[in-house]
Amino acid sequence: MAILRCPPFKAPSKMKLIGTVNGVDVEMSYDSLRRIAKFESKPANEYIFPRLEDLYFNPQKHPQWQNILDYLFIPGTTHGKLLRKNLRIEAKLMLVVCTQNVIPRRGDKVEVRFAEVPVLYMLLHGSPLVPFRFLVLNNIWIGRNTGERKIIPHCRLITALLKLYGATGSKDKGSYKRFKPFDLTYLGPGWEYKESERYHKLKSDEQRWRALKVDARPLRLGEADEPESGDEVESCDDDYREDTFTVDVEMGGAGPSRGVQGVGTQSGYMGSAFDYTQQPYDQYWAHSGTMEQVVERRRPPMFVDWSDSNQMLFYHQIYLGASMERALKQNYDRREQWNRAHMYAHQEEMKNRYLDDRQRRMHDAWHSGQPVVADPPTVEYSTLSPYDGSVTYPTPPLYHS
Repeated sequence: MAILRCPPFKAPSKMKLIGTVNGVDVEMSYDSLRRIAKFESKPANEYIFPRLEDLYFNPQKHPQWQNILDYLFIPGTTHGKLLRKNLRIEAKLMLVVCTQNVIPRRGDKVEVRFAEVPVLYMLLHGSPLVPFRFLVLNNIWIGRNTGERKIIPHCRLITALLKLYGATGSKDKGSYKRFKPFDLTYLGPGWEYKESERYHKLKSDEQRWRALKVDARPLRLGEADEPESGDEVESCDDDYREDTFTVDVEMGGAGPSRGVQGVGTQSGYMGSAFDYTQQPYDQYWAHSGTMEQVVERRRPPMFVDWSDSNQMLFYHQIYLGASMERALKQNYDRREQWNRAHMYAHQEEMKNRYLDDRQRRMHDAWHSGQPVVADPPTVEYSTLSPYDGSVTYPTPPLYHS
């Protein structure tokens, strides 16, 4: 990198970088990179060579800059610093690929560099098409001329060229370092990856995204697809746990108790120590308003005469009871939403079963030489003659599976 030079060129595709290693001149150009691997898959006339000013140095001055930001970032987050957490999850995943392979860098990755924005847009949008070799040559040349650059970009491509030109010696072991391929299971901090039968699922900064696997099997007839991550039904087992709690209250002094519900020793799950049988049940009382409003509405008139410990017990029981009912209501609403979402699929399944049964019935009738009727009328047995065992009757129509 220290002795790297770039001879003058007339066209971007003629750009060359030449360096001397162990007395051997190593050339990085479009032709030499093509000898390592096939990078571009499209015809050459479909690629463009953008100005370095628009791509690297001052992309924020491009007339389409704001439109590009709106395409990559969550709405309302493009003012001020461009933060990685504000990227759409597709662009955020592509940024991981870019910082590892396309525009390699280390350092602070909380912010998105201006030079990364056009590359992200081109990769996600699919246009305009820019040759990868153009990016490689310019990344290395800019890295050589920038003193702030902490790493050498595209080290593995440089190593491959050194081996191609025979510039590495027996003591150079860097070329034999094992390469760790890109893996969805380890994208760094802030990422959560899960895998189901048909989908890859990613989560980052409260954003969720799933992608269908390449080899995913097709859905069978009437089979419902996997729910989105936000629609997955949570288990309701916690609402019916067998663990209990016990409330012990010992009233001191003479005279009857002051009407505290749950006084004595009672046990139950999540607030069942509150005696609901002694209070009128108001439908949906636990689901309207905040928890503080629910507790205040349940306070009896003699609440102010109770001791502090009894008031605290009352608050505790009401809060636990309301929490339990709200949890049950939430699970009910979630299951109801699930059932409504799959109602159409269930109806289609019943319709298909009916059509299959009708097809079998007509086939059996045709096979036995009986008249084939698609939709036979209902048989009124009250008007038929008595059954005669010597007569072969047709099979009555079936309307249900």
